[in-house]
Amino acid sequence: MSRPRAALRIQLDKPTARAVASGHPWVFRDVLEGLTRKPRSGEEVVLLDSVGAFLAQGIAGDAEGRGPGIRVLSRDERTPPLNKLLFRRIAAAHRLRERVVLPGTDVYRLLHGEGDELPGLVADRYGEVLVIRPDDLGMWTPHLNRVVEALRSEGPRGIRAIVLRTKDGEREVLWGEDGLDEVIVTEEGRRYLVRPGHGQKTGFFCDQRVNRTHLQGLVRDDDRTLNLFSYTGGFSVAMAVGGAAHVTSVDVSKSILDDLGRNLSLNGAKPAAHAQVTADAFEWTRQAKIDPVGIAVCDPPALARSKRDLEAAGRAYKGLHVGLASKIKKGGLLMTCSCTARFTEDDLLAAAFYGLKQGGRRVTRVLRRAEAGPDHPVPPGFPEGRYLSCLTLALD
Repeated sequence: MSRPRAALRIQLDKPTARAVASGHPWVFRDVLEGLTRKPRSGEEVVLLDSVGAFLAQGIAGDAEGRGPGIRVLSRDERTPPLNKLLFRRIAAAHRLRERVVLPGTDVYRLLHGEGDELPGLVADRYGEVLVIRPDDLGMWTPHLNRVVEALRSEGPRGIRAIVLRTKDGEREVLWGEDGLDEVIVTEEGRRYLVRPGHGQKTGFFCDQRVNRTHLQGLVRDDDRTLNLFSYTGGFSVAMAVGGAAHVTSVDVSKSILDDLGRNLSLNGAKPAAHAQVTADAFEWTRQAKIDPVGIAVCDPPALARSKRDLEAAGRAYKGLHVGLASKIKKGGLLMTCSCTARFTEDDLLAAAFYGLKQGGRRVTRVLRRAEAGPDHPVPPGFPEGRYLSCLTLALD
């Protein structure tokens, strides 16, 4: 049996080989330190175990970057080269979305990196626009033309532009029409204005779709609700569509809240009937006095980007929940979220429990534990891929 066609073969030490064989998709940079020739950015490599047997085919990370040194593409020795594999994997990812995304929804994650066996490569669909955001741009730069070709061939029909979004916030049209800076998309009946390639992530938080729909079903017509770190109002719209009498949305950006108002209007809600508060949500939660609400949402940005951030993140989450304790009525509900794998679901529950307790409240039930939707698949041997935690809690 012939090995995959790759110039560089790398023999791994026993612990790393065991991890890769068990399903972990990364080889860390320190493992590559002793190599005579280190792989170039985006180079295909063959990984060998400690006795020299084939283990996996991989792709090298950015030679100047900080991410994994190599990401696993396949554990099949017969896997074709990347230029052919792209078409196969994108076609499979598209078929999966056709199964797990409801008909009529045109905003979702089409490619989720390791979960779709295209490590580090993310692509989100916003109606007629696809936005690519590689976790490791240097790794994928040599292959971007073929990625675009494969997306056009095997991705969803009706796409008019493919846009690159870098982690530095730069936006480049790789193919198609320039000028599609605003699109209106539909998510399980809700409508949103999205600016593809601008703002947070790739323009919208696709990973919270199923949690927005869950929240929408919890709302009753007389509910007053609160959305902290609202961004453009994903959860605010869900609560308004669910029938909330009043939604207070808090975000630090006035322009973002302007878009939130437009999103409320798109869904038949009058922005003037709700409240959009321009404020730092941490400060507002500590200081603001409001009539207690029936449902609150707390979905802050990532607070722990490295291990050394965990202690500070725990304090920040506890502080948020101390402030929320006085803002939720007796018998009310709280949906609280964390979007970093380092701060786990158990960490989030502990912070919420102790913060609310310090604020004089008690969590009586954990109603739901959730993650990202099924358009964000995670390989079983990759716990780092489970980055989103979403808890629905009932309070006394």
